[in-house]
Amino acid sequence: MTAGGNEDETVVSPAAEARGERLAMILDQYMSELESTGLPPDVDRLAAEHPDLAEELRSYVESLQVLHQMTTGLRPESAQHQAPTATGRAKRLGDYEIIREVGRGGMGVVYEARQLSLNRQVALKVLPFAAMLDERQIARFRTEAQAAAQLHHPNIVPVHAVGQERGVHYFAMQFIAGQSLEHAIDELRGVASPDEPTLSTSQLAEAVKTRPQREYDTAVESAFSTRVSTHSRTYCHSVARLMLQAADALDHAHQLGVIHRDVKPSNLLLDRSGKLWITDFGLARIQSDSGVTISGDIVGTIRYMSPEQAAGDSALVDARTDVYALGATLYELLTLRPAHVGNGRQEIMRHIELVEPASPRSLNPSVPFDLETITLRALSKARDERYPTSRALADDLRRFLNGEPTQARRPTAIDRAAKWALRHRKIVALAATFLVVLTCISATSALMIAQGERRTKEALTASEANRLRAEEHYQQARQVVDRFGGIANELSRLPGAEPLRRTLLNDTLDYYRQFIARAAGDAQLESEMAGAYHKAAVIAEAIGDREDAIKFCNQSLAIFAKLTAKSPDDETIKARQANAYNSLGLLLGATGKSQQALDAYARATALQQAIADRDPGADEPEQALAETYSNLGLLQSQLGEKPAARKSLSASIRLFNQLLEGKPGDVDLRHTLAIGYNNLSYVDRGDDWNDSEASCRRAIALLDQLVAENSSRLAFRSDLALCQNNLGSILGHRQDWEAACESYRKAIDLQRQLTRQAGAVVLFWRDLAVSLNNLAQTQQALGDLDGAIKSFADAEEIALQLVDDYPNEITFRSFAGVVLNNRASALETSGKVNEALAVYETAVEHQQRAFDEAPQVIEYREFLSKHYFNYGRALRAVGRPDDAAHVALQRRQLWPTDGEHLGKVAVELAEAARQIRAEAAAGRDENDAESENAAKKAVQAAKFEEAAAETLRVAAANGCNLAPLRTMTSLAFLQDDPIWVKLKPPSPPVETSP
Repeated sequence: MTAGGNEDETVVSPAAEARGERLAMILDQYMSELESTGLPPDVDRLAAEHPDLAEELRSYVESLQVLHQMTTGLRPESAQHQAPTATGRAKRLGDYEIIREVGRGGMGVVYEARQLSLNRQVALKVLPFAAMLDERQIARFRTEAQAAAQLHHPNIVPVHAVGQERGVHYFAMQFIAGQSLEHAIDELRGVASPDEPTLSTSQLAEAVKTRPQREYDTAVESAFSTRVSTHSRTYCHSVARLMLQAADALDHAHQLGVIHRDVKPSNLLLDRSGKLWITDFGLARIQSDSGVTISGDIVGTIRYMSPEQAAGDSALVDARTDVYALGATLYELLTLRPAHVGNGRQEIMRHIELVEPASPRSLNPSVPFDLETITLRALSKARDERYPTSRALADDLRRFLNGEPTQARRPTAIDRAAKWALRHRKIVALAATFLVVLTCISATSALMIAQGERRTKEALTASEANRLRAEEHYQQARQVVDRFGGIANELSRLPGAEPLRRTLLNDTLDYYRQFIARAAGDAQLESEMAGAYHKAAVIAEAIGDREDAIKFCNQSLAIFAKLTAKSPDDETIKARQANAYNSLGLLLGATGKSQQALDAYARATALQQAIADRDPGADEPEQALAETYSNLGLLQSQLGEKPAARKSLSASIRLFNQLLEGKPGDVDLRHTLAIGYNNLSYVDRGDDWNDSEASCRRAIALLDQLVAENSSRLAFRSDLALCQNNLGSILGHRQDWEAACESYRKAIDLQRQLTRQAGAVVLFWRDLAVSLNNLAQTQQALGDLDGAIKSFADAEEIALQLVDDYPNEITFRSFAGVVLNNRASALETSGKVNEALAVYETAVEHQQRAFDEAPQVIEYREFLSKHYFNYGRALRAVGRPDDAAHVALQRRQLWPTDGEHLGKVAVELAEAARQIRAEAAAGRDENDAESENAAKKAVQAAKFEEAAAETLRVAAANGCNLAPLRTMTSLAFLQDDPIWVKLKPPSPPVETSP
């Protein structure tokens, strides 16, 4: 297939066709005898009987024996012959041990298998015997691999490897436990009456009905015991969410030039968590390659074909063909009936060409008008009337789910008021735990396909083969990493795909290591590999795997160290080395390794400053140095080193302003400068609020202009929201609460737009949660407790989901602790103290874990200290002073030498002791049991009083001003303690009696 869309014709001569039929007949007889007896027929006898086919026979027979030995005893009982059981060795195909057959079709047989080298469960798709005799079938099998190799999407299942073993072609794929939409539809039909389709145990909507734009959902509860109708709006919304996932995945494929051509319910899988996967690219067409379909061929499944596909007009097959097929699938899910019916192939094709499908609402009145309109537009017989791309279909489905007007329009007027009448009834969920869960597999991408194909090449001398292999390894490695580098932003949008992406990156880097070993001594190739490791680090960080990213960065720097030792004057290598150190600093700082991060930044700035000094007029060295200073300043600010942070950030801003003088229209420079001003504003907070606000407003002015000029750049909107959030904080500290609320709401509006448009971007959700938390604090300051509790709850939901999805990301965990603490405070203020206690306790747990992992981060210590203080106060308020005292003792451990904090802890201990002593006094005059309990409480109070006194002594030794504490009632028990001597005025002489 050429880029223009015309397909090459394959012409087979009559003689060649007859020869192929003879070969197929002989091999079929061979296979029948092998399966019936378990013993292979004599190949020499066959070759003697058919000398003109001897060479082909010997080639195919070995592959047939491999297939037979591999699958004996693995097929379902109904399909097995009574043959001897194969040995364990016979059930292996290369590195894979075959366990059982799980599915078969025209393009392959699928087995559950175990990859021995990695000890992991996989699904193995093997080209069937009949297809091995058809070069076009083999070509299609390869096309599937080539198509899959390009696709990296959370709704397309990955291929681990592609290869050929003793003539047998195969894929090794991720093994997915689940069920196809075809089986789901059959199950719905099976339990539904004609008047009201129902489903009693398969949650075909529950798992996909929440948060359609986020992939945080990971598990599904057990099936409902009630029967719930598919005739409901919630069911239809669940179907729309599934189709949104499919449309997003198809758009990804189309962007890379891959047309599926066989989209249908059986090729759309649902795993046990309710996630949809697109599978089976066996009929896919790669638009940049030559095709294997001759003019007039019909490929695909008739019932889901577009008119042009059914007519065999391959030149017209494009993304709109897949849109049509997805529309047919959507129609069938909504109505439980195919869009086109008929008795036989020809009648169905006539319906596709001439007959409009019945209105979905005529078959299921609960289908919303707009969803029906979307479905019928996707099913338009005229290509130009359909959605032009899968992205356009996905966008309209997203609008429908968000309750917004869709782009699709009905040919007649519609009552659009029903758009907002959303029903909230519990129904079965479209994609969850099924009554019968089948094991399904799929193939989507093969990262190392070129390597497998090279193994089949022959007729090269050993030396030439080695030379070409090394060159191909290099080209392949560079192309793979360049591709990953090019889609780094996309990978960051796939939070659910981290394990898969880590596997791909690790496999790629293993390949790089092998290449580096073969290319030892070649500085050019080592330089490429150092860059490859650095790119991989960037990608790993983008998908949230910072530990691997640090490892990749260090591997990159190890190679750069060798290169600089060999070529000490090569400034290009030094510049790349400095960039890698800058990346390492970012990664180490984000994981709490602050001193190591500072060391990395120091190395980066030293290299960059030296390069800039040697070439004062060059922009690139100055820009690199400015970026590193900016990152360094942020880290210094986080560590509480404000003067150093201010110096670094000011240097960064100065350099960026110099660069803009020569490039006033440079969008990226203006963006980076805006970020610099915002960061400086953050550092100045608390020291100079005027400077802080001025820097923030400079950042907002720059970003407002950038957003106006570049509406499609999500990063500009995201950073504008962050700056509005920062301005809200500044105004709040000045107690201009109304203006602060306005800034926060501007930030939240922008961030909600971003989460709707790019809901898989994790940081957009985090930033939204931050703004909601800050708005809630401001609402609380204004006295709007109900509004504050609602905003805190919205922020908390996002924060806890981030922790669940990224348990090793300590910044998310610390933030969750902050939000929980703030909501608890609002609850406490509103009088719901018991409810607040449970929330405080959870806040402490999250913040404690963050602090334990990064004790050097000052703000984690301060947050945890505040959580303890609030928790202790609430405990005393509900009459649990002993628990409050233990919380105070835990807070004391955070500040062993901080006098001011220790003084406050002493007061908390004293307050708890006073409350316990009061309880003891109240119980003294009661019965014996109460008196005994009162005595115990008195002992307990004395213990905490002593702890308070000791804490106060340590506080005084560390500079605490005791004067304000002297008059506190809770510390009255210390009135004669020597600690107060220096504070007491001289006492008048006291007369004593003789």
